[in-house]
Amino acid sequence: MKTTTIWASLALAHAPAVLSQGLRQATGGPAPALTSTTTAPAATSTCTANLLTTLCDYPSPEPGTAVASSGKANCWEYCNAHPPCDFVIFAAGNPYTGTGSCWLYPGEPFDESKGTTGCDYLSVFDKPTCADDAATPTTTSGACAATVSPSAVAQVCGYPEPDDACWSTCAASSGAVDCLSQCAEDDCAFAIFYTGAGGGSQYGAGTCWKYPNGTFDAGKAGTCEGRTEQYVYENKCAKKAVSSSSSSSAASAALTSGGGSAKEAGMPSGDDTKAEEAKQAKGSAGEGSGAAGRRFSGALAAGVAGAMWWGL
Repeated sequence: MKTTTIWASLALAHAPAVLSQGLRQATGGPAPALTSTTTAPAATSTCTANLLTTLCDYPSPEPGTAVASSGKANCWEYCNAHPPCDFVIFAAGNPYTGTGSCWLYPGEPFDESKGTTGCDYLSVFDKPTCADDAATPTTTSGACAATVSPSAVAQVCGYPEPDDACWSTCAASSGAVDCLSQCAEDDCAFAIFYTGAGGGSQYGAGTCWKYPNGTFDAGKAGTCEGRTEQYVYENKCAKKAVSSSSSSSAASAALTSGGGSAKEAGMPSGDDTKAEEAKQAKGSAGEGSGAAGRRFSGALAAGVAGAMWWGL
């Protein structure tokens, strides 16, 4: 019974698009008219795009690069806001409201030979042009201009993760741009955007591996049997200046109070502190969430202390 209900729901969800496409084909409706002029967008949009062709089918985009869209103009805006986007496909959904899906193919050119012609279910547009172009990519806070359009120095599989087994050097990432921005903020030497087992696009979601020191060693990489799993990026942003005054003040305070080293005074060294933070992050929140793990541990400790006080 549950299985029947699921299939019925799926059929109803796709009914408008299927019926509209079927009616066009069954009735021998007029062939879609292509134009080389700019298609008029909605009144609220500043973007325009040229209709290249219409198709019945085209290879599906990478996971994470297709979104629901309120219309063609909205699809152009989304393409403009998520570069690189050299063409965009609007997949018609509801013929009465004009809504559908927006398909992006980052870093790929349009290949008409991959599509099936004969209907207008898919509308293919070239790279949109937007008047205000407010969606120009900007750097992440703390990063530099080099992170806006990262270029991978290698595409590999099987490269080892950072030496700390990702305790504090790995984090979730929305794509290559975000990964290199994180690397720049952390002053890492180079970063690897890991798409996951089986490979994927560097423009989708994945994990950012940040290597604090050293250089990428191609000899440590394995052979990809299928798609690329790891994209390697060098951090070309200038290293952040380290304040010598704060370091010397901390050292002086430690020596003055204890008359010796920080450890002799009972204070943890920088390495000890980092190691403890990494342990807390690994144990409480898993890979790639060190900061969240530390915040949770602090809140838990405060809660326990409060409970003990009221209990007394």
